[in-house]
Amino acid sequence: MKPLSKVAELLALFDDSELIKRYHKFEETINGDKVLLKKLAEMKALQRQLVNAKAINKKNAIIQFEQDYEVMRSEIENNPLVETYLDLQNELNDILIEVKEIIETEINKELTKYNFVSEK
Repeated sequence: MKPLSKVAELLALFDDSELIKRYHKFEETINGDKVLLKKLAEMKALQRQLVNAKAINKKNAIIQFEQDYEVMRSEIENNPLVETYLDLQNELNDILIEVKEIIETEINKELTKYNFVSEK
């Protein structure tokens, strides 16, 4: 089997994965939740304000923006939809890291069959 067909086969496995389908379903749900999107926009605005306050060294403003940001972040992360979405995202990332390591290992095994010598 050609390497590119193996890649296509691997990608097809991911596309057909129930985990990927669940992830996309949660992503769509979150993207359709106007209340949650509004909170995310507010959190981004707080981030910008915090960065600006840090840039001009406004200590009291920095403290207040950091507190407001942490409250907002916690509120968003504790939303059941977001919690599940982030769990699925972490699970997918772990799988992708594992796949990457397997691919690297297999490539390295193949490369060791050849005696590549550095010409430095």
